Amino acid sequence: MQVNDTNNFAASKTFAERAAWDFVRDEKPNFTLSTVNPPMVFGPVVNYLNSLDSLNTSNQRIRDFAQGKAKNGLPNSGVYLWIDVRDLALIHVRQIEVPEAAGKRFFATAGYFSNKEIADAIRNNFPEYKDNLPAADAPGDGDYPNGSTESLHKYDNSRVVKTLGIKFRTLEESVVDLVKSLKTVGL
Repeated sequence: MQVNDTNNFAASKTFAERAAWDFVRDEKPNFTLSTVNPPMVFGPVVNYLNSLDSLNTSNQRIRDFAQGKAKNGLPNSGVYLWIDVRDLALIHVRQIEVPEAAGKRFFATAGYFSNKEIADAIRNNFPEYKDNLPAADAPGDGDYPNGSTESLHKYDNSRVVKTLGIKFRTLEESVVDLVKSLKTVGL
């Protein structure tokens, strides 16, 4: 039997959250619970990195593109939803600060992204990495299916926006700030 790390990761998150909700329901502690569920998390690295190999999985794809590891064609984006790490951090803070957040789950996403959009953001803002990227019109699986978000699963982030007052950063801002932070480590 082959182990699927992605499924194990997702299952561990699901079981941990269920255990937290069960604890609050059964033990009735003197605190409330709210949870946040993000998809891919991009954005600048502010903590110390020993090397570019110490990145979180989401940011590794952006590093790989800038390093030329997808020069012959962008891979399928896989997960098409994302959030900037700074917006995610603010969501965690607001969950504590906003009383209406108590007892709620928050799906934290800024929206859709594709690997093509990431490559375009690098290409448009960092000419020094242009030769590491496939041509803007190169064929490959890095765009949305059929070139549109129409066939993707829909999402609803209105609870995050309305209850917590979050205004999301753009994908381009997130990618640019990440690449700038990686350049300080030797990208």
